[in-house]
Amino acid sequence: MKLTLEQIRSIAIGTARVEEQDGLVSLFRFTKEQEAAYEKRSADFYKKTFATAGIRLEFETDSPTLALSVVVQPGSSRRFFAHDVYVNDRLIGQLGATIDPTLLEDGNFLPYFGEFALGDGIKTVRIYFPWSMCSRIREISLSDGATLKPIQKACRMICFGDSITHGYDSEHPSLSYASRIVDALDANAVNKGIGGEQFWPDLATMRESFEPDLITVAYGTNDWAHCATKEKFISHTTQFYQNLSALYPNAKIFALSPIWRGDWENEKPTGPFSFAHECIENATEDLPNVTVIRCFDFVPHNSFAFRDQKLHPNDAGFGFYADGVLKEMKKHL
Repeated sequence: MKLTLEQIRSIAIGTARVEEQDGLVSLFRFTKEQEAAYEKRSADFYKKTFATAGIRLEFETDSPTLALSVVVQPGSSRRFFAHDVYVNDRLIGQLGATIDPTLLEDGNFLPYFGEFALGDGIKTVRIYFPWSMCSRIREISLSDGATLKPIQKACRMICFGDSITHGYDSEHPSLSYASRIVDALDANAVNKGIGGEQFWPDLATMRESFEPDLITVAYGTNDWAHCATKEKFISHTTQFYQNLSALYPNAKIFALSPIWRGDWENEKPTGPFSFAHECIENATEDLPNVTVIRCFDFVPHNSFAFRDQKLHPNDAGFGFYADGVLKEMKKHL
């Protein structure tokens, strides 16, 4: 039983919209307005808006089998990707690869196909799409006559951030910190992470098609490393939070200050790394719907927790990060 566009749309989680283009089903996490703004801002960032970070298909079914056919195209600087397939909260398979960069030249889409045994009876299935690639669906099929029931989530959520929110460098998209907190909170969340991004006040003026209950914001590490001046860091951070608080006054906003990084002891034009947390605290102190969470110590200050040994967590590092964030968030929920 091949799923229709409307069936796929009904089970898509973490999307701004779902569209069929040239026989492929595309899952978008940014609105058209946001994509257009990023196209003007940066060609690299614009490409990354099409990565399928945080997107999953989630449903109940009695089908004993699942077949998934996709095509992928870069949505980050990384060349490895995965689709994680879960049955009743257990990882039962993965569709992914590490791609030779020469195969991705000239905008090529590469096809991949996987078949999965789901087991007997009614079960909950989740398919996490890759953060590192733009994955489009050629076909998704269940056994003929199988049931298909969408999953209703407890709340709506937005996750803003840079490469770490985007998913760099989790081997499993289901194990990034953003995926873990979204699952723990039973949220339908759109992931707005963009590798390399900083506080960009304009983004916090572009409304979603829904009213979020929860928002996490995790910028600051790139601002500290790359802002030309401390004044620019302060201005962009303050304006972003003011815009976001005004745009969604009824949402609970959690400001996540940066986790440890290997070069944190260096001095930048913006000052010591501790200034990133200080800047976020100062920018949000008069905003009643914003809670600051200091994340510096959540991930061990050791290269073993980072895929690149210094900046981007691996799956284990993301576990520490998610646990720390969730513990603090739940004090305010």
